[in-house]
Amino acid sequence: MTLLDLYQQAKNQERPVAPATAFIREVAQVTKKSEIAIRRWLSGECEPDKLTKDVLAQHFNITPEELFRKK
Repeated sequence: MTLLDLYQQAKNQERPVAPATAFIREVAQVTKKSEIAIRRWLSGECEPDKLTKDVLAQHFNITPEELFRKK
């Protein structure tokens, strides 16, 4: 196997997902919302509706008030 073969093999391997990206994807999947919406919530640009807050609170086993506490 040549160096080029090894490189091609490495290049074709699945890349690991960053923990922050995995978290955003998890929240998007649980809430059935887009990853963009999740990023907007995290940036403070907007907040999810009450039902979505309740779904997230149940998923993470924490109250909605604690989960979306104002700083």
